[in-house]
Amino acid sequence: MLSMQRRLNSTDRRRIPKDRIEIIFEPSLEADAAPCARASINLDGIDLPADARVSLEAYFRSSAMRFPCGTVGTLQIPSRIELSDIDRGGAIQFRLLIIAADGSGRIVAAADGIRPAGQSELERQALLPVTETDLREEIWKVDVDERVGPRLLLNSRIPGLAAKLRSEPLYQGLILPHALRAVLRGLPPAGQDGDDVSWGEDWRRFLKQLGMPDEPDLLDDEARDEWIEDAVENFSAIRKFAESLRTRDAPAGGDE
Repeated sequence: MLSMQRRLNSTDRRRIPKDRIEIIFEPSLEADAAPCARASINLDGIDLPADARVSLEAYFRSSAMRFPCGTVGTLQIPSRIELSDIDRGGAIQFRLLIIAADGSGRIVAAADGIRPAGQSELERQALLPVTETDLREEIWKVDVDERVGPRLLLNSRIPGLAAKLRSEPLYQGLILPHALRAVLRGLPPAGQDGDDVSWGEDWRRFLKQLGMPDEPDLLDDEARDEWIEDAVENFSAIRKFAESLRTRDAPAGGDE
């Protein structure tokens, strides 16, 4: 991952259809977390030099980040694109750059103005706001208000706990899947949200991003429990909590 620094020569560039690139924002529970996305790129059938470098660039206002994606002949797209250096507060867009391999910086082809799927969901207020409060000897818990929705409460007596939750996969993996379970157990039935109770629909949109089907009959406890566990499994698979820790703690110079 590189921040955008140097100017590229765009003479005689070809245009790549936008439908060859798909950007999907990852669902996030945490407030203040840097947005993350996944990308797929299809260059099959486009007459491009196999050794040309492929880069995906995210931008908003004056901020930009560029992510190397290998070459036309051998794509190596990052599995997770963390947009930590992009300004907050607006619609992030992407451009795909195919750059000549001769070191000139000449753009061979490009696609610009790519809007990610699910961007409107990203721009919504955090689904699970974090509040620091005195929980005595409890470390964290979920408080679900029937009217305004859930909050994640963190013990204010533990210095730096909120910062660790935002940045460290270990804390995220230990807390967020269980917090999701607690929220889904308190989810109001579909169709029963009124003018003062709208948080359930926000969470159902989030669940669709996880690839979850509509919730089962609330009277079938076994089916509902299974549905909740599937949602937690899908969320954890997207976030790759265990893989992040395994990769981070692997000995340098080889596999374990």
